[in-house]
Amino acid sequence: MAKAQSIWSKADNFLTTTRKIIVNVFTGLILVVLTFAIIGGIGSAFTTEAKIETENKILWFKPVGVVVDNINQSSSSLDLLLSNSANIQQHKLTDLIDVLNHASEDDSLAAVYLNVTELGMYYASAFELADAIRNIKNNGKRVIAYGENFTNNSYLVSSQANEVILNEYGGISSFGFSRKRQYVKDLYENIKINYHVFVAGDFKTAPEPYTRTTMSEEDKIAWKDFSDPLWKKMTQLMENGRNLTSGTMQNYGDNFWELSQVEPEISQIALEKGLVDQVMNVEEFRNWLFNEFPNEDEDPYQFPDSISIYDYLSTIDKEQSSSNNKIAIINVEGSITTGESDFGIAGSTTIVNNIQKAIKDKSVKAIVLRVNSPGGGVYASELITNSLNEFKETGRPIVSSMGDIAASGGVWVTTLSDEIWAKNETLTGSIGVWGVLPTFENIYEWAGVNVDGISSTDAGNWDPRYPMPDNVRKAIQSSIDYVYEDFVTKVSENREMPYEEVHAVAKGRIWSGEKAIQLGLVDKIGNLDDAVESAANISNIEDYQVISYKKELDPFEVYISTIIDNIGLNIKLDNNLKRIYDFFGQGYDFIKNDKDVNVVSYCFECEYFLSK
Repeated sequence: MAKAQSIWSKADNFLTTTRKIIVNVFTGLILVVLTFAIIGGIGSAFTTEAKIETENKILWFKPVGVVVDNINQSSSSLDLLLSNSANIQQHKLTDLIDVLNHASEDDSLAAVYLNVTELGMYYASAFELADAIRNIKNNGKRVIAYGENFTNNSYLVSSQANEVILNEYGGISSFGFSRKRQYVKDLYENIKINYHVFVAGDFKTAPEPYTRTTMSEEDKIAWKDFSDPLWKKMTQLMENGRNLTSGTMQNYGDNFWELSQVEPEISQIALEKGLVDQVMNVEEFRNWLFNEFPNEDEDPYQFPDSISIYDYLSTIDKEQSSSNNKIAIINVEGSITTGESDFGIAGSTTIVNNIQKAIKDKSVKAIVLRVNSPGGGVYASELITNSLNEFKETGRPIVSSMGDIAASGGVWVTTLSDEIWAKNETLTGSIGVWGVLPTFENIYEWAGVNVDGISSTDAGNWDPRYPMPDNVRKAIQSSIDYVYEDFVTKVSENREMPYEEVHAVAKGRIWSGEKAIQLGLVDKIGNLDDAVESAANISNIEDYQVISYKKELDPFEVYISTIIDNIGLNIKLDNNLKRIYDFFGQGYDFIKNDKDVNVVSYCFECEYFLSK
C-alpha cells in the first residue's frame, strides 16, 4: 500500500510541477507582451508620423508570401501566437496592382526593382501582375527584375521587365505545367484496406488514385485541354517580353536536361538562350545597382534608396466616395468548410455572417461575390447559398467574380448570381461529386479478429469492419447521384440552359474562363472592378462606395493580433511541439509557396466531396 501511495505521490508531484511550469511560462509570455505593448504605446505617443518621400527612390517591389483576395486573420488566439499561418505574409492582389499602376504614372520614382521569386500566386494573378509590369515599362519607367529561381509565374511577371538579372546559382525553371499523381490502389490492397469510391461525373477524376494505377484518358484530356492553351499564352507573353523568337520557351523546356549536361552552370544556359540579361551574385548585383542608382550616403555596400510596397501604397490617394449607396464584396476564398474563415479556408460561418450584415444594411444595393475557391463540402456550400438567397429575396442583385479558381463548390455558391464574371485564365467547372469510404474487413481477417454483435435495426447493423453490403453501396451512390443532379439543376436554372446541355459540359470537367464563356457557364470576362461596375449598373446607381467585411475577432484576439503586428512577435516552437500543434490545426493550403515546384492548381487535390 505504501508503494502504491508513493507512486501516486510522485505522479501528483510531477503533475503539480508541470502545471506550475505551464502557468509560469504563460504568465511570463503575457507579461512580455504587455511590456512591449506599454513601451510601444508610450513610444507612439511621442512619435510624429514621418512623411514618406518618393523622389528619386526605387520602388522595392519584393513581396514575400502569397497573393490573396482578402487577408484573413486566424480565428483563434492560440493560432495567432503559434500557427504557421500567423507567419505567412498575405498580399492582396488589388494592393499589388494599385502600387504598380500608380508607379507607372509616378515621375518621382527612379525605377522599379522587381523580385517575385518568393511570392506564391496562381497563374491568373500572375497574368494581371505581368500586365501591370509591362504597362510600367511601356510608360518609360525602368523595371529591373532579379531573382534566384524563376518558376512559371515568377518568370512570366519578370519577363516583362526591362532587364532580367539571375543569381549565378539560380535558374529558370519555367517548364510548363505538369500533373503527376500518386496512385495508391495497389498499396491499399496490400495493406488490406478496401476503398469504396462513389462518383458522379465521368471527368471527376479526383478519387482515381484509389481506383487506378495509372492516369485515366479522361484526366489526360481534361488536363491538356486546360493547360495547353494556358502554356501557349504564357510562353507568348514571355517571348514577347524578352524579344525572343516564337518557340524559344518550349525548346528550352524540351532540351533543358541535355543542355545542362553540356553547361552544368544552369544560370549560363538561361543567359545564352536570352532568357536573362545578366548573371550576378547578390554582392555583384548590389554593386551594379549602386553604379546605376547611387544612394544618398554614397555607400557602395548598401542598396539604393528605396521605398517599400506598403510605404508606397500609403502615399496613394484613393478617392473615398461618401455615397450612401454601397456595394458589398463578400469573399469566398479557400476550401469551403463549416466554421470560421482562415488562411486558405472559406468558412461558411464567417461568410454567412458577412452576408447577413449586407442583408440588414439597406444602403447595400448589391453584393459582389468574389470566389477564389477549389470547392469543399456540400453542406457548407449550401449554407452560403441559402444566405445569398435571403439577400436576393430582398430584390437586390448578386454579381459573382471568379478569381484564379472557382471550381466545384466555387461554382455551387455562384448559382444565384444575376451575372458571373471570370478571368480568361480562371479555372472553373468541375461540376461533379464524389465520396470515398474505406472498410477494414480484410485487416481484421488477416489479424484474426472477429467482429460480431446485434443491432436494433438493419440500417445500424452494418459496420466498416464488415464488407460493404450491396444495399449500402447502392444507397451511397444514389445519394451522390442526387447531389450531382441537384448541382447540375442549380447551374442550369441559373444559366437558363437545358439540364442536358449543362450536364454535357459538367461531369466533373474543368474549363478555363475563356472556354467557360463559350459554353455559357459564365457571362463576361473581366476582373473584380469590372464586376463591381456591372453590379452598380444592374442596381441603377451611379455613385457608390465599395465595402468589404472583415471577420469579427473577440477583443483579446484583436489585442494579440495588434501586438503581433506591432512588435513582430514570433514564437519558435520545439519541432515536436510544432508537429503536435500542426496535427490538430491541419487545413487545406489554398496556395503553397513552393518555389521548387511548378503546379498549375491545387484544385485537383481538394475536389468537391459529399459531406456527411
